[in-house]
Amino acid sequence: MAEQPTLGEILKKSEEFLVRKAIDNARGDARRLLAHGLGIAPMQVLLQFERPLTDAEVATLRALVVRRSQNEPLQHILGTVGFRHLEIRCDARALVPRNETEQIVDEVLSRVKGTPKARVHEVGIGTGCISLSLRHERADLRVTASDISPDALALAGRNAQILGIWVPMLRMDLLAGIRPDSLDAVVSNPPYIASREIAKLSAEVQADPLLALDGGADGLDIFRRLVPQALDALKPGGWLVAEHGFDQGISTRELCGQGWTDVATVRDLSGQDRFLVAQKE
Repeated sequence: MAEQPTLGEILKKSEEFLVRKAIDNARGDARRLLAHGLGIAPMQVLLQFERPLTDAEVATLRALVVRRSQNEPLQHILGTVGFRHLEIRCDARALVPRNETEQIVDEVLSRVKGTPKARVHEVGIGTGCISLSLRHERADLRVTASDISPDALALAGRNAQILGIWVPMLRMDLLAGIRPDSLDAVVSNPPYIASREIAKLSAEVQADPLLALDGGADGLDIFRRLVPQALDALKPGGWLVAEHGFDQGISTRELCGQGWTDVATVRDLSGQDRFLVAQKE
């Protein structure tokens, strides 16, 4: 009878296979996939190199690695992604939360810091990572959210249920139905990729819903509608905070004309222009 392969051997073969398939971070992805398949922490993979694996375990791990080799996003395979202090479930129904987006929560919190029970509405809830983080980190906030996608709303609702965080969610287009002068902040990570650029994105990013990526000819279609709607929905002194592309700082600021003050672009931790912030006069 042939000896059972060890975890270390399968890890090495998995890494080599993903490298041949030109997968970024092949080593890290292989370790996380094997940990997921065995139900152990990624660090335990390194500590259990000599562990013999059963045929069933090898088959399970091989299937996970093959999925990743076909450019299925790691987060979809694992089923979750860490976002700030929360573990967010994600799949093909909504945009996978990115690390740079975590900063948008700080930008909102800093601008409503002196407003007890501030009312914040998120446009385009996706997985729910932003709204749920806001409520998790400041329980007095009155957070609501909306999305045009019923699939995204279902996923966000599931995350809210699992995490035990209550956020009312509505299916609607941007801020339609929000009373004028009723919000202290509007936050959004809208689609902002120019249509012609989508085919150039990585296969992993293209696995996200087109609805969450395509911002029209220049990527600013949603911003052109969101900025005036936010101006109407915000209270005087209220804030709009929205994520955009690295090259859209000037363009998004130019959309904030009469009625706005303190219009600025905030850079992300890598130094790229990333967030539009603007205050209603």
